[in-house]
Amino acid sequence: MMNITVNNEQVAFVEGKQTLQYASVSFNSGTFPNSLNGNLQITPEDGISLTSSEDDIKAAAKKKIKALITDAPAEAADTTTAG
Repeated sequence: MMNITVNNEQVAFVEGKQTLQYASVSFNSGTFPNSLNGNLQITPEDGISLTSSEDDIKAAAKKKIKALITDAPAEAADTTTAG
């Protein structure tokens, strides 16, 4: 089970309009020794906007976390074979 907490949102005025810069989230999943926890910034590029609900932000975070987990072994393999 993955626990995701939306901590806050950072907004800014762009051309006189308020826009979402990112939402800050923290997460934890699994149990020791197979656990993972951390913090992420979820941005509009991840599919959220100023009107996104907390559940929308959590869903985007979960998708981003899963992508990071999937990419991690490939990156580790690449660094051990280079050189």
